[in-house]
Amino acid sequence: MNTNGQLDIGVVGLVTYGLHRAKILEEFGHRLYGADPSLETLGDIAPKFEGGLYEQRAELFEEDIDALVITTPNKFHEPVAVDAMKQGIDVFIEKPLAHSLESAERITEVAAETGQVCMIGFQSRFINVCNILKWYIDEGKLGEITHIEASYTRRRGVPGRGSWYTSDEIAGGGAVIDIGIHVFDLLFYFLDSPAVTNLVSSTRCDFGHRESYAYLDMWGEDDEAKMFNVEDAASGFIEFDDGTTASIEIAWATNAEPEHAYYIHGTEMGARLDITDIVDSEADVVQMLDFFSVESGGADHFLDISVTTDQNDPYREQMREFTEAVQTREQPSINTPEQALDVQRVVHRIYEQNDQNDFI
Repeated sequence: MNTNGQLDIGVVGLVTYGLHRAKILEEFGHRLYGADPSLETLGDIAPKFEGGLYEQRAELFEEDIDALVITTPNKFHEPVAVDAMKQGIDVFIEKPLAHSLESAERITEVAAETGQVCMIGFQSRFINVCNILKWYIDEGKLGEITHIEASYTRRRGVPGRGSWYTSDEIAGGGAVIDIGIHVFDLLFYFLDSPAVTNLVSSTRCDFGHRESYAYLDMWGEDDEAKMFNVEDAASGFIEFDDGTTASIEIAWATNAEPEHAYYIHGTEMGARLDITDIVDSEADVVQMLDFFSVESGGADHFLDISVTTDQNDPYREQMREFTEAVQTREQPSINTPEQALDVQRVVHRIYEQNDQNDFI
């Protein structure tokens, strides 16, 4: 790190997420290094990487870098992160923590052993409306939380049929490990990481494997599901040790309007958080959080309150949190390996309950 606070940061995996993170870090004024085994297919991206581009991470590690952003396919998170931390390099890992529980546990162990900064890319905890809801919960304004209805569904949102996203070996699963983990992460955030005492779930593949799969746009390339052995939807019910319950609905593809929403049932007040379009919103302010209560003053009446707050970029704020932790050497309290491991355990239990071989 330079005396002016500029960091030397490597980015491993120069695809959409990697390039997005790199753009933010470049705007922060840090020097970037890139590594990807498919450099010849990336086009002219060199201006973003003042420190140079490398085909292998081993070459990158020979440089004196302070931190590493890992946006590789899930299966490679563990070897890259473990190697980096053992060499004294702080790491930021794009969600999920890993493709399997065993790999996630290994990353968490090495982070604890080395003392390196290790943050995981769950951006939802940085969204303003999520933090406002968390404040109301912590202040006791909702009373006792009894149940949460959580849904993250897309109308047609399989992220590249036939890509590594739809390979159980590389991704570790399908919709549950890709978008479902955001649901579990926010549940743990709102409820202060309670232990899961019971979980009942069902996974299925309704649309993604079809030859006649119809869609308007796709995150990656459509390879007609030539490699598609994962679930594209799941439903479940969770009981926590504090008595709270949660119902979950997750889907890459549905015949319904897309939704990423949370309905919080409290004994004093209820809440509805709808962040379906928040990342793509260009509005200066957002109204995606509502509270509901019943009062008796004057006469019995329903009271509905809509929250208006500034729009913010959770990806940008997340990267700022990471780089400040690297600079100050203070471990972040948010998006820690332990918090990500809680999420990974839920994913693992769902896959244990359901035979993924059904989707081969």
